[in-house]
Parts: sequence; structure tokens; C-alpha cells
Amino acid sequence: MPLGVPKVPHQHFEDEDAVWLDLYNKLYEERLLFLAKPLEDEIGNQLVSMMVYLTLDDMTREQFLFIHCTGGSIIPGIALYDTMQYIPPEIYTTVIGIAASMGSLILTGGRPGKRIAFPSATVMLHQPASTYTDGMSRICIQNDEDVTIIKEQIVDIYIERTSFQDKFVVWDELDRDHFMSAEETLEYGIVDLIMDKEMVPPWLEIKWGPKKQNNWNKITHEKFLNGNGAPPTNGNTFSQ
Repeated sequence: MPLGVPKVPHQHFEDEDAVWLDLYNKLYEERLLFLAKPLEDEIGNQLVSMMVYLTLDDMTREQFLFIHCTGGSIIPGIALYDTMQYIPPEIYTTVIGIAASMGSLILTGGRPGKRIAFPSATVMLHQPASTYTDGMSRICIQNDEDVTIIKEQIVDIYIERTSFQDKFVVWDELDRDHFMSAEETLEYGIVDLIMDKEMVPPWLEIKWGPKKQNNWNKITHEKFLNGNGAPPTNGNTFSQ
């Protein structure tokens, strides 16, 4: 049985022979990104760097972030969230296992109308880890005042991007472990759609082209009309 990262063939049109790439490098080339561990400095920096690089390579192509994250730290999480908001490509976020604590915030940070949950996914709201220390920069967020300021920012994000309307409700939810099913996550407006077998996953548009992407648009519109999804919040969500 092979060890390490699997390799897959890759061939450009002008090349006679395929070359072998690491699986993740091939997926990154197709704009498929993964947050599959607790969100700490290293993985946060990798994702931010990859999003910026892919944006410079092509500002018009959507990026797809798959999330299976049990939590993480505030500082790298906020950095990743802000990057997602201020780069031109639309970011799809999809929870494929669990999006807990900071993972749920990153899930919320996808483009409205393009935040997806798989049927068996779980989302857990909780305030992210609040202590960050770095021996080089001597940054230390430990006192109650600093933690409160950062938590206020997180509460404001949930108010802006979900169906939560009351700050006190969000504060209460973040003070305890609140586990939600995919259906409850949809109800709270953390995701906009639950994936099912009728849908063509949007990331397959990479291989199947605009015709299949239009099929995704058609199916998701029908689900919104039938009450099985949250309505998109801007007019550009389903461009033809």
C-alpha cells in the first residue's frame, strides 16, 4: 500500500506524456480547497495564500472550500474569513463532516446563496479559542476586555450573514456547545442549501462546463421556490 500523498496524472494539451502530481496540487489547480483540520496558523496561512494565488491566476473562476473542521483559533480564522470577503472570486463553502466553532464561522463566510451542507453534516456554534500567543511578536490576547471585543466581531458576523437578528441570542448560543443538523443549519441561515442526489454539485462545472452549471442553477432555484433552501441574498448569486 503506497504511503504519503497519492499522485494523479496530469496532462496539458500540448504535452505527449502525462506528469504525476500530488493529489492536493491537482485539486488546488481545479480551485478545490480543503479545511480538514483545526484552524491554526499553518493551515490558515496556507488557505489564505492559496486563495490569493488562485485569484491572481484567474479572478473570474469560483473557488470551492470544503470544510471538516472541529474548531480553531480566532486570529487565523478572522484572517481567512476576511480574505474570503475581499477577493473577487465567489467562494462556495461546503460542510462535509462537521464545522464547529471557528469552522462554522468560515462556513458562514461563503458567498450568500452558495453555502452548502451535506445531509449528514453537523454544525456546532461555540466561541472560538480565545488565547493567542507568539513568542516572536509577543501578541497575547488573554484578558476579558480583548476577548469581548473579538467576540463582538464574531457576533456581528453571524448577525450580518445568518437569520439571527438578536445579539443576545447569538451571545447565548456562543456560550454553550450548540450542535445543529443540516436542516437546523439551513433554518438558522448558516447555509443556503442542503445537497441531495438530484443536484449537480457546483464544483463539477469545472469539468462539465456551463451547461451543467445552469442545471445546478435551475435545481437550486426550484428548491428555493419549494421551500427547501434559503433564498439567495443578492442578484448575482445565480449568474447564467
